[in-house]
Amino acid sequence: MSTLPGDCLAQIFSYLDEDSKSLYAFIRVNRLWCVNAIKYLWKQPLRFALILKNTTAYTLRHRTKTGKLAETFIKCLIHNEMVAGGEIQNRRRRSPRVPLVSPPLFNYIGFIRRLDLDDLGLTIAEWAEYISSPKYNRNSSLVKVRNVVFSVLIQQRPARYKSIKDFREDKSLIKELTVRVCELLINQIQKLDYLSIKPIQDFPTSDILFTHLMKGSWFNLITKDYMSIINYPHANVSLSHLVEFEWDESMAEAESSRQFLLDLSRVCTKIQTIKFDMNKLQSQSLLISEALQILIESQTRLEEFELRNCDLYSYHIMHGLKKRASTLKKLTLRQVDSSSLEFISDIAYLYSLEELRYYEGNLLSKDAWPLSFTHFPKLILYEIDDLFPTTITVNPDALVSDSCPILQTFIYNQKRFYKAESTSLIIKSVGLNCQFLRHFECNAEICSIDLLKFVFISSSNLETIIITNDRVSLNIDGLLLVIRLKNLKYLELNGSWEFEVEPLKRFLINSKPPLSTIVLSENKCFEDSHLQVLLRYLKGVLTTFHVFKLTKRLSIDMRRQAKEDIEDFLYKRKTNVDD
Repeated sequence: MSTLPGDCLAQIFSYLDEDSKSLYAFIRVNRLWCVNAIKYLWKQPLRFALILKNTTAYTLRHRTKTGKLAETFIKCLIHNEMVAGGEIQNRRRRSPRVPLVSPPLFNYIGFIRRLDLDDLGLTIAEWAEYISSPKYNRNSSLVKVRNVVFSVLIQQRPARYKSIKDFREDKSLIKELTVRVCELLINQIQKLDYLSIKPIQDFPTSDILFTHLMKGSWFNLITKDYMSIINYPHANVSLSHLVEFEWDESMAEAESSRQFLLDLSRVCTKIQTIKFDMNKLQSQSLLISEALQILIESQTRLEEFELRNCDLYSYHIMHGLKKRASTLKKLTLRQVDSSSLEFISDIAYLYSLEELRYYEGNLLSKDAWPLSFTHFPKLILYEIDDLFPTTITVNPDALVSDSCPILQTFIYNQKRFYKAESTSLIIKSVGLNCQFLRHFECNAEICSIDLLKFVFISSSNLETIIITNDRVSLNIDGLLLVIRLKNLKYLELNGSWEFEVEPLKRFLINSKPPLSTIVLSENKCFEDSHLQVLLRYLKGVLTTFHVFKLTKRLSIDMRRQAKEDIEDFLYKRKTNVDD
């Protein structure tokens, strides 16, 4: 490993850019590893420091780590500004008593590519708590560092306070520090790829972070200031190449949120991914929807859009997406409700979609859901999960194609809102229009095996099948006798499916599938003879076999044989790979 060139190390480390523990270990190996790993460790340092912020596991020990990170972060900002000869350098020349800040080992700020504004505010608040702690103030060297930072940033020493209590009660100080840090940060970041706002959740969270949610806390004062970051002079440079924007903000005022989105649409025009959580705030929905429409329309490269927890009372968002139909490839709606189908019917005009997902939406309408996957000739993935109502019909005005020639993944799960008529209609449509499926998943009221037979015969290249039947006991012997699935690798049967040994045997002989994984749950017919057939005809192929809540208990001998066969095959395969 010591002879690997830096380019190879950087390529390896790029696959671990979300693993802070590994990256931290890498920087301690040697200088070459450190140089190549540090840029990934500091790509999103605040997220790594506050990864436990929405859990009860965040403790005083984590606060100390966050405080030390913030101190390194701020010292690097100050040093860069001094070297550049900016305002801080000129101020230092006027005040020769202000000591120099020691230069950092790396320009850490130059590595930052992902920034969450809420994490930024929380980091500053945690740093303020850290430097005002009794333990910190008992260390004279740390106090000197704090005094240097204060002197350089705002020409003010905390020593003028008679006690830590006086320091903590000076609300204007933390606001001024926040503004100065944000100004320096935006001025020094050359290229930001990801920007988000993900606030602390009220519950669950640790006791020490819960104090930040209280009225009048330092953090609440900070959150009112950092949203103006978009208006700093250098923002049009650092944010001009923004690729991803994620919003999960429920505490901000509607007008300030609206203005932030409008300012962002003015600065950023190349965003490829937008993920937006409305948090069901009906009082803000119209103001935010109008601003979000402008942000969407201003993007020339928008490929992915996700909307969460939203009550659609207007057409703004979908009209904005309709104007981006030529570039939009992925659309995800999670818990998006609407009192009228007209507010979401423009989905059908997004003819370039490759992935469409809709989770747990309530349309509050007696009309049928006016959308079919045949609207999208480029669609690769189609997923519906607990959508109400469930009836699928075709809107002829938006019909681009009468088939979906390249659909590979079909997922239809209606665990709560199910209707046999709706399920039959959509599965039949899959059989008629989709011949290249690789993944088929269905958890709905299937009333006829002929529907599944239709799909499996037309899509003979299926690799994954997951079907759940919790309502009516169905016999699939006829299905097993006629289908040929030569590429099937994963099979999961949940619920009351009935099949005899002989049809199972004929299916395995005729298809000879590379079936490596089988999962059975709540099955009433599976016995030792079924398992014996699987072990015989899938020998050298089957690697995983899971059973849950079977009505008939498998014998100890058959379970032992299955374990031995699978372990023996895995051992031989590993040995061959090693050789």
